[in-house]
Amino acid sequence: MIPIFICDDELPFVRQIEKLIKNQVSIMAYDMGPVQICSSPDALLDEISKGERAIYFLDIDFPGFENGFELAMKIRKIDPRGFIIFITAHNDLVMETFRYRLEAMDYIVKGDGQKLKDRIQSCLGSIEQRICDEQKEESGYFSLKLFDTVRHIPLQQISFFEAIGTKHQIRIHMKDGILDFYSSLQQLEEELGETFWRCHRGFLVNWKHIRRIDLKKNEIELENQERCLLSRREKSRIPQELKGRLFPFV
Repeated sequence: MIPIFICDDELPFVRQIEKLIKNQVSIMAYDMGPVQICSSPDALLDEISKGERAIYFLDIDFPGFENGFELAMKIRKIDPRGFIIFITAHNDLVMETFRYRLEAMDYIVKGDGQKLKDRIQSCLGSIEQRICDEQKEESGYFSLKLFDTVRHIPLQQISFFEAIGTKHQIRIHMKDGILDFYSSLQQLEEELGETFWRCHRGFLVNWKHIRRIDLKKNEIELENQERCLLSRREKSRIPQELKGRLFPFV
């Protein structure tokens, strides 16, 4: 589910578009929400510090703060794949989105209530379609925040995740190298879904990269010849898709 943020300091207007968004999401059963309201750029940046992909409805003017374009630039550094929509009373600043190279999805001028509703509905529909198209691709992406950047790694390039050391340190094994970061295998298992199999308390493996399962040694051999451990518990719960890769055959 992709979260939605509204950043505007005009509360009556915020409530208006919040209602429009919630109604459309509910009617069309979009995988979006919750809708979160932030009255200032600082409040919004605090909320999105984790780098999760989101939808942003931004005003341009924030008295006492930076403008909406500068806010969008900071958002892009945290969430480069997010969807940005400007909603403002200024109809003469649309070219600024190009000057700042923000790749905004839309620039909606406040005023006509029906046009506002139609444009918001159109934006949400386009976002839903784009997300669906991405999910239909051969592989999705695993988004990993490293310091002040976010890296999007195709799932097909990931062989397995390994718990190392202590304090939730995880090592991701990819076709082109390894990366260490902090998380938990349980959290990753919930996030990544059925493509990854928790074969052992210390390993979360991409079963599409499994070459064979050695039942005698309780090991899993990957296509790149790396190996993961197989627990006794998971030995009896091997996914159906992997039955043909058992060794010795049983």
